[in-house]
Amino acid sequence: MSRGGRRASLPSASWQPPQRGIAPEGSGTLVRFLEESGDRFKTYDFSTCEVAPELQKWLARCFSRRVGTARTPVKRLKAAGQHFDALQGFARVLNRYQPQPACPQELSGAHIHAFVEHYDGRPKRQHSALKGLRTVLRDDPELPEEARQALFDVRVKKPEVVSPGAYEDEDWQAIMTAARRDVRLARERIEAGRRLLARWRDGDPDLSRHEAEEGALLDLFDRTADLPRIPGSGDYTKAVLRVGGFRRLAARLCLTRSDATAFGLLLTALTQENFGTVATWPAAHFHPEGARDDERVVLVEESKPRRGPEREHIVAALEHLPDDVADLLGVGADEPRLMRSPLRLYLLLLSLAELPRRHSGASAAFVSLSLGGSQEGQQADRWGVGVEARDVLRWARARGFPAARHATPGRPGVDVVRIRQTALERRQHPVAHSRRTLNDVYLKGSSTVRVDSRRVVGAALRQEVAKARVIQAVPVFTAEFVAWARENLGEAAAQAGLETRTLKDLLDAQRDTAAVACVDHLASPVAEPGQPCPASFLQCLTCENARALPHHLPVQLAVRDGIRQRRPHLDPPVWQARFRAPLQQLEEIIKHFTDAEHEQARADLGTGQQRLVDDLLDGRWDLR
Repeated sequence: MSRGGRRASLPSASWQPPQRGIAPEGSGTLVRFLEESGDRFKTYDFSTCEVAPELQKWLARCFSRRVGTARTPVKRLKAAGQHFDALQGFARVLNRYQPQPACPQELSGAHIHAFVEHYDGRPKRQHSALKGLRTVLRDDPELPEEARQALFDVRVKKPEVVSPGAYEDEDWQAIMTAARRDVRLARERIEAGRRLLARWRDGDPDLSRHEAEEGALLDLFDRTADLPRIPGSGDYTKAVLRVGGFRRLAARLCLTRSDATAFGLLLTALTQENFGTVATWPAAHFHPEGARDDERVVLVEESKPRRGPEREHIVAALEHLPDDVADLLGVGADEPRLMRSPLRLYLLLLSLAELPRRHSGASAAFVSLSLGGSQEGQQADRWGVGVEARDVLRWARARGFPAARHATPGRPGVDVVRIRQTALERRQHPVAHSRRTLNDVYLKGSSTVRVDSRRVVGAALRQEVAKARVIQAVPVFTAEFVAWARENLGEAAAQAGLETRTLKDLLDAQRDTAAVACVDHLASPVAEPGQPCPASFLQCLTCENARALPHHLPVQLAVRDGIRQRRPHLDPPVWQARFRAPLQQLEEIIKHFTDAEHEQARADLGTGQQRLVDDLLDGRWDLR
């Protein structure tokens, strides 16, 4: 017995677990599927398939074997329905095939190919139909080997699936704002109802007549989950109608289906879990190492049947963000610590759903008041457990969100898959799956990720192009400019974008490196500001500080010729890495001078300059 709990007990000796996926005795074509939770079941009738009776029974056996074993990943009605649809589609093809097979032993590869050809022209449907049939029949012992081989040998083109991707910021905020508003209103409504009930039970003399009457009815509803009725008709009394009727009064103490839907959407966005997984969370939770005083993490066991029986049950950690992080994320928002904390939101859900959980006997976190049509008097149908897709649809329509096909910027359609996708894309962190699955499944197929990727790649390419242009744009001071600059130093410096002293040093060869001049060796792009440049003199040719003057031309021509001569004698990758960029820059610089200047420069090359060139190209001038 746990602290504060009740003593555990074993079932009676005659108890048997509920059977799933069994055929009622004597039918042969009926299969009853019971969800693992035991909440819902459905009977699938294979006698509706227009094939021979023996094939109908075989299809029922296939279905039963697939969904009825204890280790099957099929745990929900939706998945069972998909398997039933796959077998029905196969039966329709067999009905049209001539001659029709009379029993499973007559099935062959031709029937499998006919099934695939039936969906020609619809690649997406063809792929999904073949995938579904393979899932149901792959382990069936009665399927002939020829048909089984054809089932896996046939190949269809997998259509490229591009998901809608994440919501734009405007659409995301519209959905989240509506959900947060519903959560706040539900909390305020139920807390106000509980305060009124507490005042009535304490005998507060300040209660008005109307408040006292409402408090008495709330007390009755809290204890019995029902309100006074007129004998015979079963209608509610006038006292109930005076305070607004059953719906309003019950909602003072209970979450509605709409409220539960808003909680589910917010928790999906905060935890990055599937909406269907969140909607089936239990109310039972655990504190790591029994740390109940500091509620910053609780553990909730959740179920993901599609992961298979070995990995179906996993534990989700709901964390409370540190105050400084919560404040940062919630700048400009009201109640950031509640609406940005999955733990606090989960605990609030448990608190507000206490009365429905107590009277329904359910152990789920999402238990709400479920009223529809004339079912107000039927207590068995009063409580709704979990949240379903149709609840999301109703919630969206009631708040002005259109259907997906009518969505526009600012008026998005509410899609729980896109909500999780948006959360995953924003945080780039895998939840209940691997990093590879996050990248290959959730991000790779997203349209928004593809657009963002194109932008990133485009920006990188533009940056590289800009760098290449900088490399090929070393300013060259021609002989005419040098002659004019010596006569008009101030004007020339302004035109060149340099200080007067810097230009004078360049003209007097006071700032020369090996093949160019350097504007400032203490402003190197490869060193900290103020530190001397440690780069190789060859890299000067690709530096933004480089300037080329006429007296550099002899060395530049010799360096270019030396680079070309070394190309046949070096490994191509080595030559590319060391000499390609300098050679391109030298070609650009040399083009600024005439052929006559080239000839004169070759004649002016001295022995010392040639030795400088050899040392530069052989790496003897590089820092070791």
